[in-house]
Amino acid sequence: MKRVTSLIIFLAILAIIGFLALDYFKFSPVPSFNLNVLTTPTTTAISGPVILEAIQNNALLETVSMVVANDREITRVWGLEGACRESVTYLGYFLITAGVNLQNITTSDIKVENGANPHQASITITLPPANILHVELDTQHSRIVHDEQSIISQLCGTQLPDMVMEAQLYTKQMATSTALEEDIIKLAQDRAGFELQKILLNFGFSNATILYR
Repeated sequence: MKRVTSLIIFLAILAIIGFLALDYFKFSPVPSFNLNVLTTPTTTAISGPVILEAIQNNALLETVSMVVANDREITRVWGLEGACRESVTYLGYFLITAGVNLQNITTSDIKVENGANPHQASITITLPPANILHVELDTQHSRIVHDEQSIISQLCGTQLPDMVMEAQLYTKQMATSTALEEDIIKLAQDRAGFELQKILLNFGFSNATILYR
């Protein structure tokens, strides 16, 4: 009889324990786990053709301009025994612009090294040489400084228009030579390299080398 009573008490205790455990798990929050997800950073590869298109969109890098002035005296003699004579002194002002034609760059002129990521890579671009692109007469400031005609100018007429055109051609050539002596080509190349580095910086290339053919 004592064994039966003890068994009943033991089973009752197990039932109470089971009920309390079920009630605990019913109302207890489910434990959460924090998972750290490792992502692989993406690398954007910028190819040569993309860079080339961006460069060529700038077409001409007209980077350096300078104003050069030269004068020219021209004397002409004509008529019977040189009876007709005229002298003119012309002062010509010219605006000379030099730069690089970026349309002449090809993909073979662009070399990217040390990876496709522009922040880590180095890029070398070989440019065509700079040239004088424009030599424009400044008609506002250019003028005839002196014009002297012969005594019988009424009979001889004047050759002033032709003489002025000759003087303009000469002063244009002189202005171009002066600009070259002042290293306008080197100045244009240096400036073009600086402007091109700014374009490449927009692509993330901070390590850029500019060469010339």
